[in-house]
Amino acid sequence: MFEIRPAKSGDVEAAVAALAEAFAPDPLMAYLFGDHPNGLRPSVATFFSILLRVRLALGMPAFVLCRGGEVMGAAMGYDASRPAWPDALAGEWDRFEATAPELAARFAAYDAICDAHQPPQDHYYLGVIGVRPALQGQGAGRALLDAFCEASRTDARSHGVYLDTTNPSSLAFYDRNGFERRGEGRLGATPVWCVWKPT
Repeated sequence: MFEIRPAKSGDVEAAVAALAEAFAPDPLMAYLFGDHPNGLRPSVATFFSILLRVRLALGMPAFVLCRGGEVMGAAMGYDASRPAWPDALAGEWDRFEATAPELAARFAAYDAICDAHQPPQDHYYLGVIGVRPALQGQGAGRALLDAFCEASRTDARSHGVYLDTTNPSSLAFYDRNGFERRGEGRLGATPVWCVWKPT
């Protein structure tokens, strides 16, 4: 039904489109980009495009979910290492942050919550996972999550997978899939839950 494979550079446009659709109602995206001068959807797409291209450039774990040859979802993050971004992409990120006065501060507040609750062991960080709404509830998200967790499980350096979410339905999804809650914080009125699964 679904094919999960490592992402390639040719997947970026389709994967970003799928993620932008999946995250359209997400509270974190609204917090970060809700009043962005470029608009919510274009800002979310730029955000995911930079993140995916960074992961690909660094050889970090990034997967796409395909159905009938079409990319319908993606998951990406870091392995147990945290290498520096390539200069060109770091510069692109700096320019993106400069497009809205509050953006850098909002990212800093978000990062502070996530950093405060991360486990002390070396681990994988799942930064983004999403599938098009038409596939939600059909096991597609679980398939992507399993692929990312399996990458952690087979890496001797990693002791588990850490991630965060601001979406209550996503939190319930991670609860059902064996994740433990490590802590939470708030971004204004938006809750952030940090969860962890040993692998």
